[in-house]
Amino acid sequence: MNRFTTGIITGLRYLFLVASVAGALALTFYLCRAFFVPEQPADVITLNVRQRPAPDWEAEQARVQQARQQLAGRDSALLLPRSRSYVLVQHEASAGRRLLLRLVNAEPQSVPRVVAALLFCWLVYRILRDLRPSQPFAPANVRRLRWLGVLLIGCDVYYWLAGWWLKHYLTASGNPDLSPVMDFGSSLVANWLIGLLLLLIATGYQRGVELAEDAEFTV
Repeated sequence: MNRFTTGIITGLRYLFLVASVAGALALTFYLCRAFFVPEQPADVITLNVRQRPAPDWEAEQARVQQARQQLAGRDSALLLPRSRSYVLVQHEASAGRRLLLRLVNAEPQSVPRVVAALLFCWLVYRILRDLRPSQPFAPANVRRLRWLGVLLIGCDVYYWLAGWWLKHYLTASGNPDLSPVMDFGSSLVANWLIGLLLLLIATGYQRGVELAEDAEFTV
């Protein structure tokens, strides 16, 4: 690796180290707030939900259609509000379920999302830390690449399971027309697909490690 590439890797390494420290501090803050100083009273939970269809869905669609007709052929724009997201505040008798809901639905980020981001940054930092000009194929990075792939696949699995559980909880609590608002799985490409690609890259990286070890043994 030339000096320019080494400088980029070093900069990225410190960037992910700082991100890991920031993630650890954020996780500590969220856990302390959930366990010791919750914003809600002891028996109250707050959930971000969406109602489908919205109470004013037909009127909203009529406003959108009217705006399209008004702006046809004109160089202008209109900003129309949408009122489909709500905050559900209700009592929850179970202390364990109440704590779990607060962790999953914490503001401004859910605790599992902070944990996933922290693990991602830490694994990338460890991978970059072991990349050296004299040893581009570090055996430990094979395991870390695999863990990255498993982590990304696990993010989508969590998103599906948590969404299903929250939907079931809302239905059981008398709100069948509500669905949870979750931003955990929002990405341009599915996390599970990226995770599978990382697992394939880890397989190729493992082969590079074996070839490097064979060359060293031969010399």
